[in-house]
Amino acid sequence: MSTCRPSVLLANFVVAPWFITALIVASATSVWAVDPKHPLDGLTEQEHWTIFDVMKKSGHLGPKARFIRVLLKEPAKTQVLEWREGGTFSRAAELVIRDVDRTFEATIDLQAKTVTRWKEISGVHSGDLWGEVSVSDAVKGHAEWQAAMKKRGITDFDTVEVWPISLAFPEIAAGDKRRLWNVASFDRHGTVNVFGRPIEGLIVLVDVDRMEVLSVTDTGPVPVPDGPVDFDETSVGKLRDAPAPLITSQPRGPGFELDGHQVRWQNWQFHFRIDPRVGIVISQVHYLDEGRPRSILYQGYLSELFVPYMDPSMDWAQRAYLDLSDNAGGLAVPLQPGLDCPDYATFFETVVADGKGIPKRVPRAACLFELDPGSMAWRHWESFNNVIESRKSRQLVLRMIATLGNYDYVFDWIFQQNGAIRVRVGSTGIDQVKSVSGRLVRDGADDPATAFGRYVAPHTVAVNHDHYFCFRLDLDVDGVRNSFLRERLKVVDLPEGSRRSRIWVVDPSIAGTEKEAQMKMKLTRPVLWRFINPRVRGAVGNPVSYHIRPMGNGQSLVSFQHYPGERGGFTENHLWVTPWRPDERYAGGKYPLNRQPDGLVEWTKHDRPIEETDIVAWYTLGFHHVVRVEDWPVMPTKWDQFELRPYNFFDRNPALDLPK
Repeated sequence: MSTCRPSVLLANFVVAPWFITALIVASATSVWAVDPKHPLDGLTEQEHWTIFDVMKKSGHLGPKARFIRVLLKEPAKTQVLEWREGGTFSRAAELVIRDVDRTFEATIDLQAKTVTRWKEISGVHSGDLWGEVSVSDAVKGHAEWQAAMKKRGITDFDTVEVWPISLAFPEIAAGDKRRLWNVASFDRHGTVNVFGRPIEGLIVLVDVDRMEVLSVTDTGPVPVPDGPVDFDETSVGKLRDAPAPLITSQPRGPGFELDGHQVRWQNWQFHFRIDPRVGIVISQVHYLDEGRPRSILYQGYLSELFVPYMDPSMDWAQRAYLDLSDNAGGLAVPLQPGLDCPDYATFFETVVADGKGIPKRVPRAACLFELDPGSMAWRHWESFNNVIESRKSRQLVLRMIATLGNYDYVFDWIFQQNGAIRVRVGSTGIDQVKSVSGRLVRDGADDPATAFGRYVAPHTVAVNHDHYFCFRLDLDVDGVRNSFLRERLKVVDLPEGSRRSRIWVVDPSIAGTEKEAQMKMKLTRPVLWRFINPRVRGAVGNPVSYHIRPMGNGQSLVSFQHYPGERGGFTENHLWVTPWRPDERYAGGKYPLNRQPDGLVEWTKHDRPIEETDIVAWYTLGFHHVVRVEDWPVMPTKWDQFELRPYNFFDRNPALDLPK
């Protein structure tokens, strides 16, 4: 069962007495799992130790073996759908192990405590434990690097940080077993924010498996920025006065009920876990419609994050990150009560494995809280009889934050009383910058330093780049047999003499295959993306459906036949629809670090049928980032979002019954 602090016990959906829940409001509540209660619960600490012990005894691990991925191996979807609370379920884990230049996959039966599969996967490269593997000694001990530092007037290497800034992807040929990193250097003397002190024009190519420096490329010294870059309280200067307190209290406790990681709120029911590779995984989302649970989403999560930079110079050309694939070891970072989440939020811990397979706890990895958005759910003033009807809205927010190198990303799943789910991404943290010879923008001159970015500080240019977030959405609208309906808005020119010259009408069509479903957002020809169940119809005969509603987006401008577009090929379309397959989980593929094609681009070449079957939507939210001075030295949180919205799913406004 799930346990929590003595201040609250929400097992079996029993609401705590008011005098106990008052304590919940006074301090953040933390929940962590001891035993799995649901087939899709994340791996527990004890299960991680079982994995560690089984692998140690297996004889498969060499002295340099590293645990790159330790993930829950989900039971078959049919088994999960058939499972009922209190029933039994199997537990298994899937591992990716890197042993020098070889990659292995393992499956462990956690109940039998045995390895049921051990296989070398040839020609692929696993993700890397960027935070655990240090290349510092190898780089700092290299004579060419030392000479390049001295050429820049740097003789104290203790204050120099060396950090992998990209995979050497174009240099890894198909079948090459090596893992190659491009490593840059930063001068952290007198500062905390090392990203603000890049040592430009110097790249070291490292074979990480062997910790061997393969080459040092030096294009010449560039001044290291020396302006203020720290942003803690003592560094900022005089702070503004604190505003008057704004307090949200819940004297009767939270409005949601918890049973482990199963949540009930208003008419919503869903399960979630915190996955080390993709973060929050929402599963088995149902809405109680007049007491009847109706399925909407079997599973949803962020499948990949692509950040390509737009500078062709030697030390920037290869910076095109697949942040979820490139990084291993767990995404979640501890949330700060009262800052990252409200004081009254409920926090959830998780467990991840380090490179040796040893479990470590991540406190406050996710939070759950109700939110008053300060707006109405609906309202109307009836002028004829001077009657106003208005209803206050409330939302339920599930949040986690991932720090991936210089950027911090906030991921929210927001459940609304009108039957919609809003998925929101907040981008903050530090922009990647390069040092340049020029100190400031030269007014009226063609400054080459600004060809691929913008000045944000003296000798500091932030490079243009993109952010693309591809979400995998296994929609099961009133069942698993769904179709994808495109409703384009088509312009109709009316005959001469009509009261109107032009109108638009809805032009519907069902996508029969994957290629028919590939969609780009075009302002010249808008389209509604609806996932329908043609076998279930509402009160007036419409097939029930849910609509993916984009709320602002950017179109990728890279070439998909060349680097970096070949890495992030899934960004060619905003929307893909595929038939459900248990092994198609990540938009860029399971091993996108190799040169062998995988992922959405490869799968959809087969143009499989998708009509009236179990289908999956892959939606990419993205934006182009031309950096402003106001984004430095730390970027104000920029929010981007989309919505899963009921479309003829209900027979009336589902928020109509909200109390006054």
